[in-house]
Amino acid sequence: MTDHGFTLSPQPPMPVAVAEAYTNDVLMASRGGWPGVREMRDQRFGPEPWQVFDVFMPDGPAPDGGRDIVIFIHGGGWSNGWKEMNGFMAPGITATDAILIAPTHRLTPHVRYPAMLHDVLDDVAAVRARAADYGGNPDRIIMAGHSAGGHLALLAALRTDLWADHGLPPGAIAACAPMSAALQLHHPDPVPGSLEARVYTDLLADPADDKDASPMNWLENLDMPLFLSWGDRDMPRVRSSNPEALAKLEAAGKPATHAVYPTDHFETHQQLIDPDHDWYASVTRLRKDIP
Repeated sequence: MTDHGFTLSPQPPMPVAVAEAYTNDVLMASRGGWPGVREMRDQRFGPEPWQVFDVFMPDGPAPDGGRDIVIFIHGGGWSNGWKEMNGFMAPGITATDAILIAPTHRLTPHVRYPAMLHDVLDDVAAVRARAADYGGNPDRIIMAGHSAGGHLALLAALRTDLWADHGLPPGAIAACAPMSAALQLHHPDPVPGSLEARVYTDLLADPADDKDASPMNWLENLDMPLFLSWGDRDMPRVRSSNPEALAKLEAAGKPATHAVYPTDHFETHQQLIDPDHDWYASVTRLRKDIP
């Protein structure tokens, strides 16, 4: 891996070869030192190595009521990834007068689902509790993430039945913007060795949890603005499940916005190295839809 300057925990090989080049690029772009951005790295909210997040804030005083907070969860197939992969988004997020939080969570094979979902909800609770320290508004948290991180972001937003167990009140998550996320994990007869098969061999504690772990099956709980995005050359399960979710929401009278970019699975996130990319404008419009 390229010498990006971060000290990272050792992890298994990437699930697909192209993921390593992507990871190198986003880590190199995340080293920091951006004009107009204040950084607070390695903010701990517990004793475990995964109980940590980075904070990126605009320079200058926060407006009355505090700034919106975008929590962006890293991808990596639930088995890989570091919070440091998302720091490069700081210029694009802070330019819209919002705060970027880049958390981490436990990974397989050390844990299985739903452990990482509970970690994400604990991340949200910690950010809410300390929002004022960063000039943020705890009632204006936007969940987002790429790939497996997008899956966890949307699942955390939809699983309102779990919020109270993590000290989260109604409305704790105000909007959601998952990117290149697989929204359907139920694949009862997956091809051996495929990414779908890895859901059963590596992610789930019980194969019967595949429906519980699928955001598609919790869409009726959606009560917030939602922006879905993916690439036109994305993974098949992403390209099939996102339009299906949009159709399901439309039929239920809960329309969501979306964008399809001319990218593959990894480029959807990589392209955000450009702080002027339209994704940032789309999330800004999403924030304006928060009641």
